Amino acid sequence: MYTILHLETSALYKTLIREISAEISARYLNTGSTEEAMEIIKKDNISLILTAMELEEGNSIDFIKTLNESQYRNIPIVVITGNDSLEDRKHMYDLGIVDFIPKKSGRDQIKQNLIGYRKDDTLSLKMSQLSYAVLDDNQMDRKIIERLFSMHDIKQVEYFETELDLYNSVTHYDVYLIDLVLEDTTGDKVIQKLRESELSSVVIAISGIDNIKTISRVLSIGADDYLTKPFNHDLFIARLKTNIRNYLQIQEIKVKTELLEKMSITDSLTGLCNRRHIFSRLTQEIEKSGRYKTSFSVLMLDIDHFKEINDTYGHQFGDTMLKKVSEIIRSSIRTMDIGGRYGGEEFLIILPEIPVKGAITVAQRIREEVEKIQSEDENFSITVSIGAAEYTGESIQDIIKKVDELLYKAKQRGRNCIES
Repeated sequence: MYTILHLETSALYKTLIREISAEISARYLNTGSTEEAMEIIKKDNISLILTAMELEEGNSIDFIKTLNESQYRNIPIVVITGNDSLEDRKHMYDLGIVDFIPKKSGRDQIKQNLIGYRKDDTLSLKMSQLSYAVLDDNQMDRKIIERLFSMHDIKQVEYFETELDLYNSVTHYDVYLIDLVLEDTTGDKVIQKLRESELSSVVIAISGIDNIKTISRVLSIGADDYLTKPFNHDLFIARLKTNIRNYLQIQEIKVKTELLEKMSITDSLTGLCNRRHIFSRLTQEIEKSGRYKTSFSVLMLDIDHFKEINDTYGHQFGDTMLKKVSEIIRSSIRTMDIGGRYGGEEFLIILPEIPVKGAITVAQRIREEVEKIQSEDENFSITVSIGAAEYTGESIQDIIKKVDELLYKAKQRGRNCIES
């Protein structure tokens, strides 16, 4: 759980931060003693430290120095104080705090700041869930990176000494750290090759070379960032976070875009293609048939007596039956086939490269599975009528008309049957 340790003697600000912590679902701990604070830090998993300037034993400067020289230096420290001088700010930032909040900022601003810090903590968690590849032929540098990663709970890391070792790995990594100076090649060539296949991954060049032209070239060929050796711990992690934050935002946008695209072509009730998309796919199959002289078949399916089902059992029950029939359709056709809701209780299925004989087999499988649908009402039964037709060069309107007429014949013949 996200835990805030608050070093404060003022009852007013203890109450304020406790209330804000509750609002953002954070656990709140308080002490006015730096000695007690260190004991809490040793025993508890602290996510953020908030401290006033003035404490029981004096000011917080010695506490901040001690913490930043200890194994707990990764815990972010924020100073909240009424002393808002430029000199105080500079001094505290020099000590290694992550932020300086004047008390006059007000409740809302303090809350927004705490929300922001929590987001950064969430980012740290997400960082630990990503996969990393490090290509560096220097054992000492690999050990340094390994230590930096371990301090931030980053464990899904593979280390490579040669370019070939990396290429032989079949794993897709979220983050690549590539040394520029390698024994058998140069890092820029590796980066170029990675960018040919790993378009979305974070690729960071690492090198002891601190030359503007070199850095510019490496960034221009596809590296997201360039970190120089020897590594500064805080800068290394900060730059890594920045790149991963951008990477995760891009991934989130991709997921949302794919979801919107799927929603635009999907019937919301059944999960099958919607009418517009089924027509689009039918047009594509007709064009493919004309280009490659192939054929395909179409099924039109209608749930028998569906209005009576709705009238007797209610529309919610009717929707459940539509979903069940849709699931049968989905499980009865191939991945390359296209099943869609044509309208109401009617469905259209496109079967690429299948003659009408094969389409009848698919239709029969669907019809038999629908008959097996059960309800609590023993008198309930559900069946479907199906028309099956093979495409023979007609227009989209004519193939739809042909299969619709066949469906009508199946209805006229007594329903629960297939007409071709």
